[in-house]
Amino acid sequence: MKFVTYNIRFSLGKNQQKDLKRITDTIKGADVIALQEVMRGWPPEMTDQPEEIGKLLPDYYWVYGPSFDMDASQKSPDGTVINRRRQFGTMLLSKQPIISSRLHIFPKLASSSHFNMSTGALEGVIDINSRPIRFYSLHLGALDGRERLLQLRRLFDIHRDSQIEGGAWSGPSKTGDTDWSAGRPMPPMPTEAVIMGDFNFQADSPEYELMVGAIDSQQGRVSYNDVFVDTWEAAGNADKPIVTWIHDPAASGHGSTRFDYCFITPDLTNLVREAWVDMDAQGSDHQPYWVRMDL
Repeated sequence: MKFVTYNIRFSLGKNQQKDLKRITDTIKGADVIALQEVMRGWPPEMTDQPEEIGKLLPDYYWVYGPSFDMDASQKSPDGTVINRRRQFGTMLLSKQPIISSRLHIFPKLASSSHFNMSTGALEGVIDINSRPIRFYSLHLGALDGRERLLQLRRLFDIHRDSQIEGGAWSGPSKTGDTDWSAGRPMPPMPTEAVIMGDFNFQADSPEYELMVGAIDSQQGRVSYNDVFVDTWEAAGNADKPIVTWIHDPAASGHGSTRFDYCFITPDLTNLVREAWVDMDAQGSDHQPYWVRMDL
């Protein structure tokens, strides 16, 4: 099975042109796709990118989660309200049905000096060859590590509490197919998870250490069950350089680096076979990050 995460920068490519087909041509073929920076109702185009991506990938199931949601409505001359939302968020696509989904909005710190906006994680439970797994398309804040650490602690809470909360509904149905169970079996809320996205941190940061644990001077990195595993390391690439975000030479800030990851629960570690970055993709300032697992 192949998974890919891609921050598409609302399809604005390296040539400064928007092209959703260029995006979908790059990622089609993956079994599960996690996209970030997908927009809907953004002036002046008023584009519905989730719908367009769905049309370009008609053999995929998909869900969209707008962590940023603002009014973009208009009134016609006769006073009729044209309801529109200005949205920015994450998307999950799968060749298998997405059994259930939830949108988790992350904590945000109000800034008086820099633009800051809400981000979050879109969760989807997908049955992979009779093995339900929680998949996440995630986007952390871009401003600083303090906010990202708050957001990661929320992510850990979501992961831990998933077993307490259970699936989208639980318990025996009393009325058969006339309630929200629709007469179907209780949906799963698996312990195994794959977390993909734009984390906006580097591998030498406190945020990365929180995700995967510290390196012990004697034991190396210990994969405790309450942290996650970086698929780049699980694939045997720990000593290899990796870049997923390309710096614009005309802009200020740090150089090209890695912001995009796929983390997994430790029980999936031995199933990772390969991880790579598509450095030829031109659809964004990020590059697609791919993982192949035996699932």
